Formats: sequence, C-alpha cells, structure tokens
Amino acid sequence: MFGGIRNFNYYLFPPIANYICANIGLMGFFYFLFLTAAKTDVGAIGKAPRKHKYIAAIGVIVPIICVGSVGMAMRDQMDENLQKPSSIGGVVFALSFTSFPVIYTVLRDMNLLNSEVGKFAMSVALLGDMAGVYVIVIFEAMTHADVGGAYSVFWFLVSVVIFAAFMLLVVRRAFDWIVSQTPEGTLVNQNYIVMILMGVLASCFLTDMFGLSIAVGPIWLGLLVPHGPPLGSTLAVRSETFIYEFLMPFTYALVGQGTNIHFLRDETWRNQLSPLFYMTVVGFITKFLSTAFAALFFKVPARESITLGLMMNLRGQMDLLVYLHWIDKRIVGFPGYTVMVLHTVVVTAVTTPLINFFYDPTRPYRSSKHRTIQHTPQNTEMGLVLAVSDHETLSGLITFLDFAYPTKSSPLSIFAVQLVELAGRATPLFIDHEQRKEEEEEEYEEEEEEPERKQSGRIDQVQSAFKLYEEKRNECVTLRSYTAHAPKRLMYQDICELALGKKTAFILLPYQKERLEDAAPTELRDSGMLSVNADVLEHTPCSVCIYFDKGRLKNAVVRLSMDLQHSTNSIRMRQETYRFVVLFLGGADNREALHLADRMSTNPDVTLTVIRFLSYNHEGEDEREKKLDDGVVTWFWVKNESNERVSYKEVVVKNGAETLAAIQAMNVNDYDLWITGRREGINPKILEGLSTWSEDHQLGVIGDTVAASVFASEGSVLVVQQQVRNQKGGDGFLNGKFDYKRFLSPWSHSHN
Repeated sequence: MFGGIRNFNYYLFPPIANYICANIGLMGFFYFLFLTAAKTDVGAIGKAPRKHKYIAAIGVIVPIICVGSVGMAMRDQMDENLQKPSSIGGVVFALSFTSFPVIYTVLRDMNLLNSEVGKFAMSVALLGDMAGVYVIVIFEAMTHADVGGAYSVFWFLVSVVIFAAFMLLVVRRAFDWIVSQTPEGTLVNQNYIVMILMGVLASCFLTDMFGLSIAVGPIWLGLLVPHGPPLGSTLAVRSETFIYEFLMPFTYALVGQGTNIHFLRDETWRNQLSPLFYMTVVGFITKFLSTAFAALFFKVPARESITLGLMMNLRGQMDLLVYLHWIDKRIVGFPGYTVMVLHTVVVTAVTTPLINFFYDPTRPYRSSKHRTIQHTPQNTEMGLVLAVSDHETLSGLITFLDFAYPTKSSPLSIFAVQLVELAGRATPLFIDHEQRKEEEEEEYEEEEEEPERKQSGRIDQVQSAFKLYEEKRNECVTLRSYTAHAPKRLMYQDICELALGKKTAFILLPYQKERLEDAAPTELRDSGMLSVNADVLEHTPCSVCIYFDKGRLKNAVVRLSMDLQHSTNSIRMRQETYRFVVLFLGGADNREALHLADRMSTNPDVTLTVIRFLSYNHEGEDEREKKLDDGVVTWFWVKNESNERVSYKEVVVKNGAETLAAIQAMNVNDYDLWITGRREGINPKILEGLSTWSEDHQLGVIGDTVAASVFASEGSVLVVQQQVRNQKGGDGFLNGKFDYKRFLSPWSHSHN
C-alpha cells in the first residue's frame, strides 16, 4: 500500500535486507513443500475410489479447455512474453490444478482434515497433484523449446530421467535403510535428519541446474520419504516448528514485497492485465461448476458438492511459488504477478468463510433416532464405542465393562478405537484391523501392513489388550478394533462417525485429567485429550459414558482373580461384594444412568443403592421431566423390588448445600462406584449454589463433586449423558442428494 513512497521503501526495506529476506523466504518455500510432500501418502492414489478419480479428471479438464480458450481468444491483447504457447499453457495449468499442500494446509487450519468432505477434497487434490508433477515437466520442456528448440528439449528430458532414476534407485533405498536402522518406537537419529534436511537444498540446486522448477526437487524428495513413523514423524517433530514459525513468515514477506498495487494502472490493465484477469475469473467459475456438478452427478450430497467445488479453488503457498517462478521465466512482469497474488488472497479470503457456511462437519453425526441405553431392549445385544489413547486408561475401562456384566442373552458388541496423534502424515488414517487382516490373508500384500508394523510398543500393547479381552469374553462379547491417526482436535470425528455407522447405544470414554497429582500441580498431562471428551460430548450421535477410574475396582478384580486361581474349591467363592450407588437427581441423563445401573445390577457380585433427590415442596420442578422420572423410577423399583442386592431411598433437599451435605454423608458407606447423570434435565433448585465453583465440564456438577479430592472417596465415578436427538425437518436440496435422473425426467417425458 505504501510502495509508492520512495523513502518508506528505502529505510524500511533496504536492498541488503531484501536480499536476506528473499533467500530465507525461498528456503521457507522449499522446506514447506518438502515437509508436506513427506506427509503425503502416494499409495492412497491407487486406493482412491473411482468416483474420486472421475471428479478429479473433470475438475481439471473442463477448466483447462475453458481457460485455454479464453487465453487464445485474447492472445492479441497480451504482451509478447505472455503470448507464447508455453506461457499461456503455464497459466492455464496453474489455474486448473489444485495443489495438495494448499488443500492440506487450509483444511488443517479449518479443522476439516478428518471430515468427510475434507478427506474427499484431499483425495481429489492428490490425484490432480500427481498429474501436475508430469505437467510441470511438460511445461518446462515447452519453455526450453521456445528458447533452444528440439535439441534443448532432448537434453532437458535426459537430465530429468537421470535425476528421477537417481532419486528412485539411490535416495529411496537410503531412506529405507535409515528406517531399518531405527529401533522400533524411537525417533530417527539426529544425524540422519540433518543430512536429509541438507539434501533438500541439494535437490533444489540439482533441479534448478537441470532446468526444472526449483521447487520440484523438494517435492520429489519429500514424496520418497516413508510417511508416518519413524522417519516422516521424526522429520515433522524436529523441523515443523522452525519451518512454520521462523522460515514461513519470511516467505510471505517475500511474496508481499513483489506485490505492488501501484502497477495496476489503466495502461497496464489494457495492454497486459485484462487477459490475465479474465483467465483467472473463468478458471475460478469453471473449476467450481465442473467439480460441483461432477460430484452431484456421482450422487454426492449437494451441500458437500458445493463445498468441494469451493475447496478446489483454494490457493496458497504452492501457487505463490509458481507466480515467483513466472517472474524468473519472464512469463509475467510484476504487474501480472500482483494480479495473481491478489487473486490468490481474494479467492481464499472469500472461499474460506463460504466453506464454513455451507459445510458443518458435525452435521452428519446428528441423529433423530433413539440411540441410548434406555431404548435398547433388554436381552438384546448392545453396541458401544470404546475410545482410548493409552494402555493405562484402557485397563480401567475394561474393568468397568466386566462390571457391566455382559451375558449370552445380553451381550456387548464393542467397537474399540485407539486414538493416535497424527504425526508424519498429511492425511488422517483410520485402520480397521479385522479388514486389514482379511485383505492380507486374501491378497498376501504385506505392503498394506507397513503402517501398523512400524508403530511403537505402546500401540501394540493396546491392540494386544483388545485381543486378550475378546478371547477372555468371547461367549458374551464381540470386539472389533480400530486405530485412528488424527490431530487431537479432530479425533472426536472418528469416534462419532464410528458410533453413527455402527448404531451404538453409547460411547465409553476415560476421564482425562487436566493435571498430574498434587506433587506437580503445574504440569499438564496429555492436555490435548481434554478437548476430545468435550467435543464428543457436544457432537455425539448417541449417549456417552465417562469413567473416572481411581483404581479401586481394578485392584479388587486383580485380588479376586488371584484368589480364584489359588482356590482349591471347585465351587466359585465370592471373595468380595462391590457397592455401587446411583445419585438420581432427575432428568434425561440420570434416567440413562439408572438404566445402565439396572443392567449392572444383574451382576451377583454387585449391591446397588439408588438414591433419588427431590426438591422441597416441589420447587423448580419441570412437570414433564417429573413424570418421566417417576415412570423410570417406578419401572426400576417394580423390576428389582424382590432383589435383595438392590435398595432404593429418597432424599428431600432445599438447595445445593443440602444436596452436597447429603452426598457427603453417604461417603461413610465406602462405595466402590458412584453413578450419576451429567446435567440434562436436573432440577436447578437441587444444584443451587454448586455450579459456581464446579470447573470440570466433563463430569458435570455432581460428578465433579464426587470425583474431587476434597470429597475423599476412593470409589470410581461414572457420569452418563443421554443422546440429545436432532429433530430434523424436511430434507431440502442442500441436505439431500441430487438425483440427476429425476431432474432430467420431465424433459425425457416431454420428448417421448
């Protein structure tokens, strides 16, 4: 904006500073492209669905034809550098292709990597990018033909073939050797990482010397890096912060320094810029329409189709580097470069909020059907999603499942998903271990098992625990295990999608502690997992149970199993009886908790006490909720009246202080497990004054009260949230699927 002021430029951006900024900025480009390519799974191209390939092809071919036609029609208005076929071709291809690094970066910042349309967009962009690698070579060959003719093109292609062969035969094997030398579960040796990062600059030099674009070297080198652990993840851990936080700001400064809006004058507009501007507009419109209509044709929902069309028009770092390359190749001058940069900024700035408007990644998880414990019929199989991130939390959840007492007549169908933070990969990965095992047995393709074989011992331990539990309870439990590689802030999408697809009754999560024990009160313990529970609670398609394991039940089960192993009696002797209590404060969540406790009461080793809290003089009661509570409590007591292990009590309180005092008085009974609802529908009078000091929203007010260290209970805590159903209206165009046959049917009938 101030580029026209000479003194401003001289003092703020002296020539020596520009030189340093430009070189560091180019290094930022190279390392960004290398790191993104290193996270890219090229093998996903072959696994991409056929419709993805068709949509990618249509979304590239149509803009190439349309933008190329506009370019040729306006050729007379272009300057002599832009008139060349190679120059027009370069502009056409740049506007028609969408770069995978750009899509990945924007979707990561928008938290859409793990969404359905995000995966779709990355798949389509990756397919286009792989074609773009060959297009770059063709474009550079055309540029050499303009200067040196066929002789220059021949030696250029020979150089490219030699360089590609060296990368595939030597560099790729060197990477594989580094992986083989790295012990399982550890990071790659720092010396190898430094050599690879130096190799990025060497690849830049070689490709520039051979006449290729200088960015081709880092991209090709990155694509050869085995993605994921150990090499890809180590490169990300060691270099990501430095590249994104230090080098990339210089990169954007380099782009901004070459952009000067004062070049946009009437004379330059008529002679140079108008053809370029019209080509960019046509490129945006045709790419959006061709991608959106192609997706609609293949029965992608309309909302997702529009979002996909917008995503395919996103522009970013890769495009900016191409524009800088055009200046070096004298395809465009600084006025044309300014137009292209402004086009990139405006399109991305307008498209990003439109994507947020059209696409809500949580929309698919909303269900209007009952998916709760309460509405799961007795003596039928009940499905649940078990989500864990480490072995320590898994042991507590398995103990709880044992007390849930699955039987042959009332079995559990468990979908156990292990959450692993995405590292060294760009695309989130969701592994169905049973499906992978079947594919291995049928096709004997060991390559497909590489991602799992390079996992750390901690991950193998979790999968082994899943298998061991299934073998132990195979008569009354079926378990299918998964591994989800995703950023922590997006893990909830895998959990909710699995729960929705498998029609489970509830999701079981471990309570995530915010801090370590009192000995180190300032140290965070896996703080990123806190958001997983919060997001699941907010977007869940079914009920949710959060289990706070204090170790008491787990230790009791271990003692019991040891006593049984050493017992000489053939008749099973019960060594302990476990005391469970339900704090029933009313509302949907507490009704759900009572239904779960009812299933647990069939366990002969459990005594269950249900304590219902009622408001004094019925103050603050909701009449509808009260009737529903009465119905559930009556059903429960009629069913269990003759059961000596089940007891029921009522407590009348005036406010939260009396509620807290009543719960504190129960602590003398030394309960092993406290069960309560999270928050929905509870009479506010019963909680009056408690919510102001409760900070843990995972457990709700009562759950947080019982779990707090000041409560001095050694019993574990189970908090239940019942599904919040989505009351759907009619399916409009944006919510449904576009049926092209029905759309064309009026015309077909009229012609018959």
